[in-house]
This record gives sequence, structure tokens and C-alpha cells, in this order.
Amino acid sequence: MTKVVNSLRGLRLRPAMWLATALWLLSPCCVRSQELAVKSNLLSDAITVPSVGVEYAFDKRWTASLDLSWMPLRQSSQHYLRQLKLQPEARFWFHAPFTGPFVGPSVTLRWYNMGGLPVFHTKDSRTQGWLLGVGAVGGYHFTLSDRWGLEPAVVIGYAYADYHRYEAPREQRVHKRAYAHYLGPLSLSLHLVYMIK
Repeated sequence: MTKVVNSLRGLRLRPAMWLATALWLLSPCCVRSQELAVKSNLLSDAITVPSVGVEYAFDKRWTASLDLSWMPLRQSSQHYLRQLKLQPEARFWFHAPFTGPFVGPSVTLRWYNMGGLPVFHTKDSRTQGWLLGVGAVGGYHFTLSDRWGLEPAVVIGYAYADYHRYEAPREQRVHKRAYAHYLGPLSLSLHLVYMIK
């Protein structure tokens, strides 16, 4: 090892040569088309839960995606849904990023507080807790123009929920603490995608 170090010390290359050599060695891993997209889940937006996402192409066939949906406010005095959802994903594209079909792993983290709603058995009660889900995402990107796209996707997997149940929507005393296991669809999305190049 010391012979190699001593032989490198003997090289008197100019700084420009060192820079050119480093760029040449790093070029296969760093010079590629980089694309960034922002998106919004139209299905989430339709039920008044604002959502935003970002997706970055870091390889010829792979992208990293992060979706965020957040409902911070009460909808009325008796009916409300407060929730925060983070959904990171890695996506493998069969053709090229943002073109055609994709699959990949997905994680869902959700914190929620809902009551007085006709779903999830909360019409006359309130549920507050968190959920962790892992699964596989699959979808297809339809190109609408150079910058716009539409992307339906579904996540299927396993989720664990830990929550408190309250007897009434405005009740503060915990009626019961529970947990649940779930296997099946975790998320359904229809993203409107805008490409930033």
C-alpha cells in the first residue's frame, strides 16, 4: 500500500488534469437525465384533504416519491377529520421514468383524529391514533403533454393501526384502546403530475 501511495506522490499532475480525471471517473454515475415532478392526488383533493407530492428520477429506471396529505382543520362542530399522511415510495419504471407502467415498495404513515363521520364506525364516536403500512405500489403514467401527466396507482399491503376510541365525537375520556391488523388495499390515487425539467 505504501508503494502505491509513494508512486502517486511522485506524479506531478496539474490541478486541471486531476479535475479532468475525477470528472471522467465519476461521469458514468453522475451524468444522466435528471427529472423532477410535483403532483397532487385528485381523489384526495376531491374529498377536501389537500395533498402534494414530489418525485425525483435518480436512475435510468428508478424514481423516489414522497406524498403528503394534511387535513388540519375541523369541518364542522360535530363532524371532523384531522389527518396527516406521509407516503414514501421507490418506483421501478419498465420503460423510463414518468413513462408507462411502474411498480415498487411503499410505506404509509398516518396520524388521524376523526369523529361524527358516516364511515369507519365513527358516526356516534371518535377515533384517534396512528397507522403504519407497508406494501407494493403499481400504476401507470399517462403523458398528457411535455409537462403534464396523469398517474393512477394502487398500493396493496399490510397495515397496523393503534388507536383510542371515544364514546362521543366531542368526548375527551378514552372509552377503549385498541389495535388492528389489515391486509388489502392501502391507498388509491389519481395524481395530476407536472414535470419540472
